[in-house]
Amino acid sequence: MPQERLRRQLRFWDSIAITIGVVIGVGIFRTPAEIAQHLQEPLLILLAWGVGGLISLLGVFCYAELASHYPETGGTYVFLREAYGRLVGFVYGWSEFSINRAASIAAVAYIFSAYLRNFVPFEAAYEKWITVLTIILLTLLHMFGLRLGVRVQNFLSAFKVLSILAVIGLIFSFAGKTGIPSPAYSGLADFNLFHFAPALILVLWSYGGWHESTFMSGEFKDTKRELPLALIMSAVIVMSLYLMINASYLRVISPDEMAGTKTIASEALRRIFGSEGQIVVSAAILISALGALNSSILTGGRIPFAVAQDAPRLRWLGAVDGRFKTPLRSLGLNCVWACVLVLLGSFEQLLFFTAFELWLFFILVGISVFILRRKGRLGGRFTMPGYPYVPVLFTLVAGWLCWTTIRHAPMESLFGTFLISLGIPVYFLVGKEKCKSV
Repeated sequence: MPQERLRRQLRFWDSIAITIGVVIGVGIFRTPAEIAQHLQEPLLILLAWGVGGLISLLGVFCYAELASHYPETGGTYVFLREAYGRLVGFVYGWSEFSINRAASIAAVAYIFSAYLRNFVPFEAAYEKWITVLTIILLTLLHMFGLRLGVRVQNFLSAFKVLSILAVIGLIFSFAGKTGIPSPAYSGLADFNLFHFAPALILVLWSYGGWHESTFMSGEFKDTKRELPLALIMSAVIVMSLYLMINASYLRVISPDEMAGTKTIASEALRRIFGSEGQIVVSAAILISALGALNSSILTGGRIPFAVAQDAPRLRWLGAVDGRFKTPLRSLGLNCVWACVLVLLGSFEQLLFFTAFELWLFFILVGISVFILRRKGRLGGRFTMPGYPYVPVLFTLVAGWLCWTTIRHAPMESLFGTFLISLGIPVYFLVGKEKCKSV
């Protein structure tokens, strides 16, 4: 069947807003406390956040080169399809839809609803229904035109960055006036890899989503120059914000105290401003969760759409609305599945099986750079610096994180493997025949 095309409307700052929207969710307000349980030295904590940012940058360079050469909607799906064939690409699309995407949307929507209760009081029994309603409303927003949804995302991402900078500025400006002593930085003498490794896993979870805008490559006007540069700049912005906000946390809370404080940002401002400071943080987290949810819905709807372009029995899913030029059915399918997961599961259950799937396919993406270069299908547009060391390091790190996930959560990894494997018979049922493109 002829492939349906989405309109190319996105530019440089749109990519940055989408990436920041996904990456800076609620992790930065939650994971520092868990990281402090493994690392008790302020400098080691900041080192972990810096190393996590550099690892993400390795992946960004790989994705920037791949996206510049394959300017199609689908991102990771397209890269794996071109390197390994349609079966591997389809299994990725199946895994992203059935395991990661809808579960992530549902989990972030849960967090948004929970913090919304601080400003709009409603009974806890209605929390799931508020969560479902939020997912539906944001999906409808993206169904009725790309520009409208992206304008909302640009606003949310800008507000998110400003709110984080405000938290950082407030802490550093007023901490000294309260008499709170600065932490003691004793250096890296206490470095221990066995403690640093689990902390790094938590850090990388907070950096997750740096590749999201590549799912919309088919809707960018300039994928040769603007999209790669936007991916790199987004990674640098996020790493800078993460380092600054963690330094601000450590200005008023010691690592020992941080380890026992799950609401780290609220506690930091409470020590300076009292209960009023907690309201500021709740508002920042609310906006951050909404921005992450909006970006995840926007990019996630492109994955089933891209898979359907190559599967004739799924052609109904790959339709582009003639009026709004959006993948209505693909967005709707993600919405329905995410709502089902909300109604059937809890927040913790929704995050149970995602890590294994994520790092497994990142291994394949890292290797795909070598495969496509050997085939002569990369080169001449954006070329990553530091080849071949960058993709080698990225692949090794992804492999280590995948193995770590298996070692620490064997049952979850086994179940994740089972769900991924289900994509193989599904492929032979609906995706084996190749569509004829024009």
